[in-house]
Amino acid sequence: GSTVTIVRTVPPPPSRGSPSWGGRDPAARLSRPAPMRTAIWPRVAGITTVATVSNRRLVVLPDWLQPPELPGVRYSWWDGATGDVDRPSDAVLGEAEFYVLPYMCPRDEVQRTRVMPRLQVAQALTAGVDDMVGLVPEDVALCAAPGVHDASTAELAMTLILASQRGIAEAVLDGSQGRWNHVRRRSLADARVVVVGWGGVGRALGRRLDGFGVHLAPVARAARPGIHGIEDLDGLLGDADVVVVAVPLSPGTRGLFDARRRARMPDGALLVNVSRGAVVDTDALVAETSRGRLRAALDVTDPEPLPADHPLWRIPGVIITPHVGGDSEAFVPRAREFVAYQLRRWLRGEDLVGLVQRSQADGHEPAG
Repeated sequence: GSTVTIVRTVPPPPSRGSPSWGGRDPAARLSRPAPMRTAIWPRVAGITTVATVSNRRLVVLPDWLQPPELPGVRYSWWDGATGDVDRPSDAVLGEAEFYVLPYMCPRDEVQRTRVMPRLQVAQALTAGVDDMVGLVPEDVALCAAPGVHDASTAELAMTLILASQRGIAEAVLDGSQGRWNHVRRRSLADARVVVVGWGGVGRALGRRLDGFGVHLAPVARAARPGIHGIEDLDGLLGDADVVVVAVPLSPGTRGLFDARRRARMPDGALLVNVSRGAVVDTDALVAETSRGRLRAALDVTDPEPLPADHPLWRIPGVIITPHVGGDSEAFVPRAREFVAYQLRRWLRGEDLVGLVQRSQADGHEPAG
């Protein structure tokens, strides 16, 4: 029943360069040389450890985030990858005030927040937290990570568009069979592209589309100069060659692309979904793509993961990637910088970025 405190001095690994998270505080840059930091490890060689410095606030987070040394803060590492073997001890759970949830963490990991009595902030590493709302206690602030995945997700959206327009999936299949099959394909140049959702991902995609000579129609919740409102969507769909869905999942966007809306899209149009699977009505999508009227490129599906026997896997003209939009090498440095910035705001008592659920304890209010 005895406990042991183990403290290790860890030299921070070299930075991989400065990310481009647009809202950063210059003081939060992690590209500068960092000092040595002291790490409190929750378990070492099977020994549960408990920090002995009670006046330092405890932050639990994955060690790959390489957080900066901050006055009055100590760290306990947990990335959710080793199951119960190295899970945080009861003492760590009892003292933690700020918890960075493991990336793409399962439901039971989110529910761990319910046995953390001093927890003030649950920080996700995803752009959307629709699957976490209701699992985190109401008196804990729940935050998304806006901006962290914009570059990666927009990059994948571009990849899916180009692969679909230029028949890359078909070319790979032909190549696997040693078949030279010259076919004239669609182009992206001159295409009419509707981007539904003009947040971070949508704007990042718009910048990338800018050099391809497309006719771009951005759609947001509310109209503003140069941006269509959601009330214009039905009219825009009738002329669209490519429709990209990049909206968060909410009661208002669930089933946004149902059978009625997809019926407005012209024959041969491409639907790209890099948001959440439930924004698109799957049954209606199967009906339209299986008869060849529409094409689809999906990084997200409903259900997810998509069962091996689901018809979407076998429909010609449908490309599926397994929800990897945000998970590229660009994610890591941007996550590091964002978490460092968020920790500093928390310590200063400032409004948190990406706040979705208010914490009654600290009075933070959700943004927007």
